[in-house]
Amino acid sequence: MAHADVTSLKKAFLDPAREFGFMPLWCWNDDLTDKGITGQIGEFYAKGFGGFIIHPRNGLSRRIGYLSPEFFRLVRVAVAEAARLGMKVILYDEAGYPAGSARGQVVAQNPDWAAKSIFAMHHTVEGKRKGIWRPNPGRALGYHLVKVIAGREVAKDTLDPDSLRCLTWDDRELVRYDFPEGNWRMVAVWEGHSGGTTRGVFEEEEDEHSLAPPAADIMRPDAMEFFIRITHDQYFANLQEYFGTTVVAMFTDEPTPTGRMRAPGFRGPCKPWTPGFLEQVQPWWDEEVARWLPALWLDCGPRTEEFRGVYRKAVQQRLEESFYRPISKWCVDHDIALTGHSANSDEMGNLRNFQWPGQDIVWRMVEPGKSSAITGPDSLTAKAASSAARLGRRRFNVVEVFGAYGWQLSLDEIKWLLDWHFVRGTNLIYPHAAFYSIRDRRAFESEPDVAINNVWWPYFGLIGDYGRRICWLLSDGEQVCSTAVVSDGDLLSWQASAVLHQNQQDFIFIDGPGLENATIGEGVLIAGAQQLQLLIIDRPGTLGAKAEARIGEFVEAGGKVLRDWTKDNLAKQVTRAIGRDVEWQGDQGVDLRSTHYRKGGVDFYLLVNEGEAALDGHIYLGISGRIERWDAYKGATHLY
Repeated sequence: MAHADVTSLKKAFLDPAREFGFMPLWCWNDDLTDKGITGQIGEFYAKGFGGFIIHPRNGLSRRIGYLSPEFFRLVRVAVAEAARLGMKVILYDEAGYPAGSARGQVVAQNPDWAAKSIFAMHHTVEGKRKGIWRPNPGRALGYHLVKVIAGREVAKDTLDPDSLRCLTWDDRELVRYDFPEGNWRMVAVWEGHSGGTTRGVFEEEEDEHSLAPPAADIMRPDAMEFFIRITHDQYFANLQEYFGTTVVAMFTDEPTPTGRMRAPGFRGPCKPWTPGFLEQVQPWWDEEVARWLPALWLDCGPRTEEFRGVYRKAVQQRLEESFYRPISKWCVDHDIALTGHSANSDEMGNLRNFQWPGQDIVWRMVEPGKSSAITGPDSLTAKAASSAARLGRRRFNVVEVFGAYGWQLSLDEIKWLLDWHFVRGTNLIYPHAAFYSIRDRRAFESEPDVAINNVWWPYFGLIGDYGRRICWLLSDGEQVCSTAVVSDGDLLSWQASAVLHQNQQDFIFIDGPGLENATIGEGVLIAGAQQLQLLIIDRPGTLGAKAEARIGEFVEAGGKVLRDWTKDNLAKQVTRAIGRDVEWQGDQGVDLRSTHYRKGGVDFYLLVNEGEAALDGHIYLGISGRIERWDAYKGATHLY
């Protein structure tokens, strides 16, 4: 422990400010009353919660409605009670999820604002042949032909990239072709409404129901301007005096360009689309984009994955321009934070637009004793959010957690999930979910309830206090870490991550924009709040020329870069390059996780055993000084 006076830190640790407490997604899923609202807020307050997220959810009564005068009256009741108790409120920008539809009101305003996609129709021609093909996608009048591309088929579903060519068609959509010898595949790329929906708030608006609200084209700026006007602006008009004090953030939930579900019979795999999108993709690609569109569905040689990565990058860039950035700006302009999470576990790039970046762990995506806790895309969620926070100098990074883990979820498993997140840097918890009601089938809508309707609710204050202490500990300081894993911010890789976690070697992720915005000193790359001495390259995807150049400049300045590594030698290479901050000597070391955090001049090491067996061994730390043990569960400190 450092030489600083720790008395004030100990006092704050034992009873942290309420702002560090849990903030559950509070599902408004029935016919709410004023008394019911204030009563449940009182229950949250008694367990040390910092506030709550008002989450309109399936089961909400039609008497209340969504974005109606009665809805906003009840929101005011909840916010006023939170203000009286000194709690905080996060608003939710949608009815159900994913975000951007306003329960179908965006599409109701303009049917052309429905979510769009492109899909492919195929036709093969064998041998030298001339003819006409009319690619007919059906009777829907809203389908439009984008491009028709032909290529020589050299194997099943594999085209020769050098043979790709665009064909033309007439006003009757007749495509004329004249092919030399060989087997040829024609691919007609159509655009149309994706058929995607959202989960609404009324009983008949559930997934796969015919009345589920249509998803909006969140890649279209004018549609999203309308979305902001009818949601965000209405919240502000009704709650203006609470913004920036009691109302602290707006939650957006897994924005998805094509929506959640597609109509039965929709034609094959679809890709996100919005009118004029080819022009958005072209700057990312050094050949004609239109000619390469078949690579979204077929193998077109060694550059196939590269093109798919470029298309994905262009989609994320468009989402940033049309959705994330305008909403982030709106939040800043109204003195609140944008919080929530993107659609996929391995996404970090667009989290830079969040003042409180987050991810979610639901549906048992990670579990004790399962490989998913350390490998696969879902193992990256917490590090993706905390890395975005470090790069953007954000105070909080968050997780939506516990949802759909089932009624069998125990307090022991909750503790394990919290620790899994804390040691990866998470410092604010959004439990999913606190059900206003478990009447009828509401108990099973996204089980379990993690509040008043659970049998262990009387004991939940122990977990609430524990989490509040750790969230305080990991806030308003700095992560002591000099290693970054360089990966594609829109498709992070977990290969290096798994090795580093198992060897107590902490790190952050950094992507192309993170590298571009970094500055370089002598042997150090300064990215956000981190001073990095070592970069580990792990499937970096499309970094961009400027980011690659920054890596070269870093090496010239004395920085260290690892490119040629394996899972068997990575830990040793990292140790040779920069030494060790934490070294474990004993059994079961692969289950030990660690992070080093400096707060108020004091160095804290958070150590977590993710296994079920007790650890027996010795641990060596990279600093010296007096050592104390701070027990966040019992609320006590001990001098060794």
